[in-house]
Amino acid sequence: MVEKEFSTRGGVAYVDPVVRSWGQGFKSYRSATWPFARLRVGTSHVRVSSLFGEFRVTRTNVVSISRFGRIPLLADGVLFVGDDHDEAVIFWTARAGKVLDELQRRGWPVAG
Repeated sequence: MVEKEFSTRGGVAYVDPVVRSWGQGFKSYRSATWPFARLRVGTSHVRVSSLFGEFRVTRTNVVSISRFGRIPLLADGVLFVGDDHDEAVIFWTARAGKVLDELQRRGWPVAG
């Protein structure tokens, strides 16, 4: 049985929705480090709340969810893209694998 909601603290970066990796063109518009962001994963929504407000993805507006970074302990995150947002969000966490597992357990489409 899946718990109703999974929640964890981390950091956040608001980025261009077409970003796929570090490198040329990677630019963060706003960012906050741990513990100034919180991720909440439910069955009908994913919310990232921070000093900058709330980024919300639902089943109807999700474009993609994927792992981002993969430099253990330095830069490991999950990228969320929604079709009704001008920016995408990277949720930075030391537990990206756990976050991806919890997303998949609740039926979210995780790429890669």
